[in-house]
Amino acid sequence: MLMEKLHHAANSWVSKAILGAIAVSFVISGMYGYLGSSSDTSAVKVNGEEISQQDFQQQYNNEFQRLEQQLGPQFAALSDTPEFTAGLRQTVLNRLIDQELLRQYGDELNIAVSDEQIKREIVRTPEFQVDGKFSNETYQLFLRNNNLSSDAYAQYLREALRLAQLQSALTDTAFLVPASQEAFAKGFFQSRTVRLAHLPLAAEIAKQTVTEEEIRNYYDSNKSAFTVPELIKVQYLDLTPAIAEKAVKVTDVEIQQYYQDHKADFTTKGQERLAHIQLANEKDALDAYEALQKGADFATVAKEKSNDKVSAANGGDLGWLNAGDLPKEFEDAATILEVGRYSTPVNVDGQFHIIRVLDRKDSALLPLEQVREQITQAIRRDLVSNQFYSLEKQVAEKAFEDRTSLTAAAKAAGVEVKETDYFPRNGVPAKLNFPSVVNAMFDGDVSQGNVNSEPMNVGEQHSIVVRVVDHKAEGTRSLDEARQEITDFLKRQKAETAVLAQAENIVKELEADKPLPAGISFGAEEKWVYAENKDPALNNIIFTMQPKENRTAYKAAKANNGDVMIVALDKVEDGQVDDTLRQRFDAQVLQDKMRDAQIHLLQSLRAKAKIEVNESFMKQNEDN
Repeated sequence: MLMEKLHHAANSWVSKAILGAIAVSFVISGMYGYLGSSSDTSAVKVNGEEISQQDFQQQYNNEFQRLEQQLGPQFAALSDTPEFTAGLRQTVLNRLIDQELLRQYGDELNIAVSDEQIKREIVRTPEFQVDGKFSNETYQLFLRNNNLSSDAYAQYLREALRLAQLQSALTDTAFLVPASQEAFAKGFFQSRTVRLAHLPLAAEIAKQTVTEEEIRNYYDSNKSAFTVPELIKVQYLDLTPAIAEKAVKVTDVEIQQYYQDHKADFTTKGQERLAHIQLANEKDALDAYEALQKGADFATVAKEKSNDKVSAANGGDLGWLNAGDLPKEFEDAATILEVGRYSTPVNVDGQFHIIRVLDRKDSALLPLEQVREQITQAIRRDLVSNQFYSLEKQVAEKAFEDRTSLTAAAKAAGVEVKETDYFPRNGVPAKLNFPSVVNAMFDGDVSQGNVNSEPMNVGEQHSIVVRVVDHKAEGTRSLDEARQEITDFLKRQKAETAVLAQAENIVKELEADKPLPAGISFGAEEKWVYAENKDPALNNIIFTMQPKENRTAYKAAKANNGDVMIVALDKVEDGQVDDTLRQRFDAQVLQDKMRDAQIHLLQSLRAKAKIEVNESFMKQNEDN
């Protein structure tokens, strides 16, 4: 059907990127869920409004594909787990429910968008402009590439603009009070000039003693801290395209033969630049045709009468089209026309079209030299692929034949056997950190050692063969094994407490204008800015100290690593923020407020909503 071809509603992650600039960021990523065709069978009903199983599945597939592209080779093993499927399914369901709640809320607020607003947004969209002007050809190409119709895209845009108005309303509730924000910015970027005196711990640690009872009590109270995870040491082969590329060379004969065998791939397709006037019925179409016959300008009639408003704005111009872009009836009518001529009204799926051929481009074979590099790379890819899988097969055979080591398999591939140190499940080396490989090493047949794995595919032409050479089961270190570690920890803990008490006494003496004890001195001045948060523990102390007028303030403190020091606070300065940084800061604060408002709105809408999940469908979906 023509309207399904020119105006076919379809979900598109590419169109989402364009709409993102004008839509609400926290819902636009999946707003299409409630725009699809209705179905008698629902995935969920929200206040009686049905979200179809088709919409749910489309959203699930879109999100599945997005994650597949994002995660790459690791996705295959991850997506095969029940936890992944359940989590993704719930995420998609929640998103669709939130979108429907927002759509209904927009209806309650009587938020509406006119056709004129939609037209203005399309014309002003940067992605559809060439040299600063709207390009209908670029717009039509976008629609075709994403299997979208102008009507469907207009509907997407209508919902995006409605949501943008809702976003504007939320923005109004998340306003910033200038005076409060000014004070907040000054505090957030406040700087303090300090000097730090470090009190040594080593001597105090050496003085400390720890009893056997203290050691045992600590061990008994913190046994989980002494759990030793399962550890393995492995040897492995890393098979990549590089091992195959060394044996591959592309010859001129191969290039010439490929060119001859694939001429169709290097022949540019013929194109037609078409325009049309679309009318709802035959009478209107005949009236328009009669006007043309009497000398009326085609573009003018299209602008005035065509009900395809997007192309009408450009005189009916549909841009350059390839064969198959339009329904057969439409293309057949255009094919018999000479350039510049227009057809009689053509009935295509109940819509009547007067079609005009604006221009044509003939097909042409590109010269060999122009496509030589492209052909060379294509041949190389095929040869490398074949060579890689041949080597992979040889490796698999050798790994199976000689299970005592990986030496024979490594020789077949021309690679070295690599060996790791001991590592736990949560510390797998990056070279081996693929779900299928991790599962094989810790849970598969090779996990107990003395067995070579098969080559495991972890990416395009990338396989890994592993062999566990040693395995240490999970356990808990004994008290004797942990004794020294506990002793050192308890001694340091006691030393920190003792030195902190010393520091607090020194602070009292400094406040009484007495000098520092021998061997302790303040370092050079340092400027600390609250926003930088250099050391969270120390930062908290420095910025809660109360400055003293015309004199230094002192305080004992511990840094994040336990070091004890005395802080001398000399000066406090309000944050000096330039206009650019202040704008970014205000924008971030406002964004945080808006996010809170959005979350609270959705929480409120959910609390009042009647949400009926089709558990039977969801369970069936889970099982599949």
